[in-house]
Amino acid sequence: MNDANSSNSAIMLGLFQQMPLPAVSRYLAQQGWKWIVLDMQHGPMNYETAYECIHTLRALGAKPYVRVSVDHPSEIQKILDLGAAGIVVPVVNSKEQAEAAAYAAKYPPLGGRSKGGDLAYHYGEDYTDRANRETQLLVQIEHIDAVRSVEQILAVDGVDGCFMGQVDLALSMGLGHRNFKDNEEHRKGIQRSVDVCNRLGKFACYNAFSIAEAKERVKQGFCGITLRSDVDWLLGATGSLLTELKTNLPA
Repeated sequence: MNDANSSNSAIMLGLFQQMPLPAVSRYLAQQGWKWIVLDMQHGPMNYETAYECIHTLRALGAKPYVRVSVDHPSEIQKILDLGAAGIVVPVVNSKEQAEAAAYAAKYPPLGGRSKGGDLAYHYGEDYTDRANRETQLLVQIEHIDAVRSVEQILAVDGVDGCFMGQVDLALSMGLGHRNFKDNEEHRKGIQRSVDVCNRLGKFACYNAFSIAEAKERVKQGFCGITLRSDVDWLLGATGSLLTELKTNLPA
């Protein structure tokens, strides 16, 4: 996707990054990934490391997004002040939670974000004037309650798009975390969410587990695609390599 703030462009491809290493950010950006989601919800990254990873990605032309903790709007402003291009907020199940996230993410009059940090030195004195339209707030639709309220959640001014959380959605529906993808109600929940997102002209995102799934989700209407994480790909590749070596070399 040429511009993540446009919902009608080409697909924007990215990965989640869990390893708290700016070197990993550099390698991924140099490969040509358009956006990297630094995972501060499930990964070990702290603020200092996130700051270095954010600016490494920006310097090499990739868009740094950060997934923050559940139900901590104060983290949103902090991460934006560190230079993130976008925020992913997990487990947003109501209009009120979406409004709290938008208030933290946007400068007045749209929200209540406070001006501070070193952003003007990096991105110009007019950063504050541009930030509301140039930074993105993505809310994760990953609970059946969120699917039921998705119109109200995504209609909140300041929410720029959604990021589906298909596994947590399945868990909230009592389907478990495996073998849920053929469940009709689960599929309908995902389709309803992406349809609402696109109808409102917002950015619809999905973390696919395979190339085949990525193709399927693009056909559904998602335009921001991530394919698992750096840890998933590293351990998958090294595990397969070790298995092959053990199979083909004498013990």
